Amino acid sequence: MGPRHLRRAVQDDIREVLGDPAARGDCLAESIAALGARHSLEPFRAVLSASADIDCPEPQAREIVLAIDGRRSLLADLLGRDPGFAVASCDLLHEAEGTLREPVFRQEGSVPPEPERPGDGVAAPTLQEAQRLETRRAERSGRPLAVVVLSADLPGGLSTEAFGPALAALRASARDVDYVAGAPPGDLIVLLPCTGGREGLRAAERFRATLVKATGCGWRAGVAVGQGSGANARLLEDCAKRSVEEARRAGTGAALHRPERRRHPRSSVGPAIAARLRRDGVESETVVEEMSLGGALLTLRARLDPGTEIVLALRPPVARPAVLIIPARVYRVSDGPLPGVAPWRAAVVFQPEVRLRVAGLLAGLDAPRGGNPTA
Repeated sequence: MGPRHLRRAVQDDIREVLGDPAARGDCLAESIAALGARHSLEPFRAVLSASADIDCPEPQAREIVLAIDGRRSLLADLLGRDPGFAVASCDLLHEAEGTLREPVFRQEGSVPPEPERPGDGVAAPTLQEAQRLETRRAERSGRPLAVVVLSADLPGGLSTEAFGPALAALRASARDVDYVAGAPPGDLIVLLPCTGGREGLRAAERFRATLVKATGCGWRAGVAVGQGSGANARLLEDCAKRSVEEARRAGTGAALHRPERRRHPRSSVGPAIAARLRRDGVESETVVEEMSLGGALLTLRARLDPGTEIVLALRPPVARPAVLIIPARVYRVSDGPLPGVAPWRAAVVFQPEVRLRVAGLLAGLDAPRGGNPTA
């Protein structure tokens, strides 16, 4: 969370609270806590982010904000006037990463410290710590959490020499609020708070483009999203890794993990059942990849919009088969190996009254002749 991620109304209220000379000590803590109820956010974290551009968990942010207020009183005694919250924060946080490297006020005769080496400062949390933190934060706020896993398209993965530059490039392209780390054995992982599925896919494509420029090789991305109690960062990482493999099998750059929605077990079909699709009097060939009592996954030569009513004409692999007519509705459509061009993949749902025919088809039986329409 950085200052630019806070709404203007939030920033204005924070400035008003910090600029009130009467808001000190317990009064300041109460005023900041009221911001949380007013704007539905973690108030001390937001105040610290807006005033010092530092992001940390809410309990730690509260301690730092109150410590800054205490330093403000000490500086007021030293100067004979109130230095303000911003000056006090600079003086207290001079050793923190991303803030001033020297205190605003030094003791007389003190020697300025030597410049720090690049990378010195506050230690970044480990991947496991970040996962626990973002999981708790998503559960508490009810907001979505996206996890992106990126894997190089190289046999054996990325070399050790190229891994460091790739990680640095990925961190440079991420938001301040995102967490970027290496995921053994050779993948990269990004935690994106307050990010849904579409935003996660767009971010994954941006990360892929960055890594291609940094490494010169192709990358695949898997995205998994959870919300509220379903936003377990570790489980989402596993789902995102499976999505990477799905993208690799499908030949796409990125894939979004979709939770299983079917109530019935799926059966692989493929070319075993000849299938044709009818819509608005036009008939075309299609491939049924998978089927269950509730629906099917099709490969289409022409894209159909979700909600489109279609009819499937299916010929089971038996002697003298009758053609089964299955009305269906398009539920979801996604790109195939190449975005925006054929073939497409479509999930369709069946009406409950046709499930007996589907069950007979899946069992490899002849459909009952009585009452079943044929082509």
